[in-house]
Amino acid sequence: MMTSSETSEMENPGDEKGAEDSAILEVSSMAVGGIVKQENRDVDYLSNCSTSIEGSVVASPSIDSFSTLPDQEISDFQIDSRDLQVKVDNPQKHLETLETYITFRITTRTTRLEFEEGEYVVRRRYNDFIWLRQKLVDTYPTHIIPPMPGKHTLLAQLDRYSKEFIIARMKLLHIFLNRVVNHPILSCDKNLHIFLTTKPSEFLVHRKNRGNVLGKVTDSLQNIASTYTMKQRHLEFEQIRDYCTALGEKLSAIDKINHRIHKERQDYLLELHQLHPIFTLWATSEPELTPILLAIAKAVEANAMAHQKLLENVPNDEREYVSYIEAVKNALSRRDSMQIEYEITVDVLAKRRLEKDQLVGNTSYTIPAQGWGGSLWKAESRDEKLERLGQAIPRLAKQAEILQDRVECANENLRSDFQRWNVEKQQDLKNMLITMADRHIRHYQQCMNAWEEILTGLKLDGIGSDVNVGPPVKIPV
Repeated sequence: MMTSSETSEMENPGDEKGAEDSAILEVSSMAVGGIVKQENRDVDYLSNCSTSIEGSVVASPSIDSFSTLPDQEISDFQIDSRDLQVKVDNPQKHLETLETYITFRITTRTTRLEFEEGEYVVRRRYNDFIWLRQKLVDTYPTHIIPPMPGKHTLLAQLDRYSKEFIIARMKLLHIFLNRVVNHPILSCDKNLHIFLTTKPSEFLVHRKNRGNVLGKVTDSLQNIASTYTMKQRHLEFEQIRDYCTALGEKLSAIDKINHRIHKERQDYLLELHQLHPIFTLWATSEPELTPILLAIAKAVEANAMAHQKLLENVPNDEREYVSYIEAVKNALSRRDSMQIEYEITVDVLAKRRLEKDQLVGNTSYTIPAQGWGGSLWKAESRDEKLERLGQAIPRLAKQAEILQDRVECANENLRSDFQRWNVEKQQDLKNMLITMADRHIRHYQQCMNAWEEILTGLKLDGIGSDVNVGPPVKIPV
């Protein structure tokens, strides 16, 4: 919990530290008695406020007051021609008696007939996104459900209200929600409609009203996959799984290398910060070399600033896409579970039919003899067994037919989703690699410009014009 002094510092727009270190525009706090510590609100201002799940009132500032997404994405949102558009931005911290949490503003614009209005603005917290994804998994187990950004690690737990952590989570939630609304099936889900449109009190009712039937079905599919082994493996989906595994390993390797390079750059930046004052102090004791020493110090400082900027804008696109690949593999596992369930039912049906054929062919079937102590129940006769099997076999045959249809539908759904995902993946990976290349090109261009600027200045001042570089040194091989 934050103290009142910390809260006032965060709410003070003139506090430079709060502006730099926090991604939160406004802080909502609840008193012990449940009275909101925000006064002097008129009716028009209240109409522009959104209420959290727990009842605290939070102001919703304009999007221009807090740049949470790149300008290109904001402009794309305005000119987007899709019939359903969503945007996640404007994180806010809520301070209450028992907990502190972050909510994000979700703006929805749509022309679909199932929406009563053309634009909705709601606030949701991270757990609400988790609820939505679980509902999608339970309802559409054979579709590829986009992944959620993972929960914070123990280290991030200590700084989970920092600007960097909140902005990173917000961008990943924005990506998740846009992947959902771009899906032709998931975008029509009723739970998504509830998530995007309902007021906090109504949404809380839907969250508490748990439909456990679909959840139990999903859990049973996972249990089947972990217990039984599929007999007839589908070559097409096995190739997809192998491809996803190989792609995930490649991206994980790139992520590990980038992480090592990032650590090396951090060490290099520390060395640059130590190098700059050395040249500055040296210049004070060498009057004849002062211009060139100060010029080098300036170039070192420019390089340090370029490295600092590069380190501050390191995306985790590879790691995020590995989780997307895992979502594809999870959909494959759910599809395999359905096939295993179908194979088990077919095996049971075959056993029951064999048992019936044996009873029909064995006319001399007799009741097994009971032990000398007797039995508490009567042994099942041949006719009773035939009657029981006669009832079980049609039921199993019907169930096997239903499960076979479900497997075929799952194959088509997954095949269609994988085709969509493959196109999306190619574009995403292309953008990821181009962005990586552009970042490094800009970085090294800044470093080179700093050295060239200093070199040009030295030549104009006549410094170094008489320096004899000499022939290049040949390095023996």
